[in-house]
Amino acid sequence: MTERRPQPGTLDTNPGQEPQSGTPDTSMFELISRCRLCGGNCLDDILDLGEQPPANALRLPTDRPPQAFPLAVVRCGSCGTAQLTATVDPVSLFGDYVWVTGTASTTQAFSSDFCRQVLDRWADQHPKMPVDGGLVVEVASNDGTFLKRFQERGWRVLGVDPARNIVTRAVGDGVPTVCDYFNVDVAREISRQSAADIVIARNVIPHVADIHGVIEGMADVLHDDGLAVIEFHYAGAILDDLQYDSIYHEHLFYFTLETLGPLCASYGLVPFDVTESPISGGALVLFLSKAGRQRTDALNRFIQSESTNRINSLESWREFAGASRSHAEALASQVVQLSREGAVVGYGASARSSTLLNASGVTSEHIEAVIDRNELKHGHLMPGSDIPIVSYDDGRSLLKEADSLVLLAWNFETEIVADLRSEGFEGGILVPLPREPRVL
Repeated sequence: MTERRPQPGTLDTNPGQEPQSGTPDTSMFELISRCRLCGGNCLDDILDLGEQPPANALRLPTDRPPQAFPLAVVRCGSCGTAQLTATVDPVSLFGDYVWVTGTASTTQAFSSDFCRQVLDRWADQHPKMPVDGGLVVEVASNDGTFLKRFQERGWRVLGVDPARNIVTRAVGDGVPTVCDYFNVDVAREISRQSAADIVIARNVIPHVADIHGVIEGMADVLHDDGLAVIEFHYAGAILDDLQYDSIYHEHLFYFTLETLGPLCASYGLVPFDVTESPISGGALVLFLSKAGRQRTDALNRFIQSESTNRINSLESWREFAGASRSHAEALASQVVQLSREGAVVGYGASARSSTLLNASGVTSEHIEAVIDRNELKHGHLMPGSDIPIVSYDDGRSLLKEADSLVLLAWNFETEIVADLRSEGFEGGILVPLPREPRVL
């Protein structure tokens, strides 16, 4: 099954024709007129960040700049789901991917804790069954970092991911992986061989336009007494911490429990528990079952807090939009001032850093280079801002000369700041988020 190739995207990529620079190629994206979840046609404007290139559209200096597409958030007046207006061709976004799960040590550490949490809930549901030997299927499994933890505990695993380069890496590392976009057809092909005891979807559900197909596929691939687990960047954290940098073309939805829970339940996957995750600057791990398990106090508290704090209201989202615009202007002013006072470097060429830089108008005129540990990004330019990306080893010489550093990957602050200080960097570290920028 590992040789299966991704299906073409639903949009015509029109590879034989290239638009003029700065003109969006309308064959590469579509604008929605109805909610992707409920089909409602009342979409209220929230935040328009203009036209930006895809956040992971890194290019070599000799390549032409990537195309820019509309980047705007709306909220459905019917079901309350916040989502992007533009659906960019998924093949162009995910066919050859540069994010590798195992790059950050924080993520590596969390993979073990995540596995423990999942298996604890499996054991609670199946007290008389062994906690190994079953099948775990992961949607958008990337390099297999999280599946490895289950392998180490004696479970059979199977990943599904559309990025050929990442799948090759995972298979080479001993993690069986199907190269495809997960959907109902793929799910049923897997279940014909062996239904899953556990199905996982980490930080992928908000990324798929065919969200009904993915949720239905998760239900189809799962045993009737199986366990489903969905990790997603929480809209509550996005609003509370002003994380407008999490808005990019891959991230189509901005979910709360109120908006995601009913969708899953409509396919027989009923939420019963939730925990918090350190990933993405604030994520939730939602546990679901076909068996209708009793809700935990933790889940009830989260649901109540959403209602009390009016997280899903139009007013809350519009307050977020206004604060985001003010933040981008303030950040731009700070970075420009730092660049006038001395050399500035950045750290973390993440997808969210692309949005942050482009929204604030910070470019290679202000930041000399961005340091990143992911070798797939080295030698490329940040999309839109055209800031060079360099390796950690090459960045050491820049750190010696730099007066300031902008921590673009602020959600890994503890890990990165410790590394920088251990390297002897004594300059100011500007942490742009959460909320107001601050200097360490």
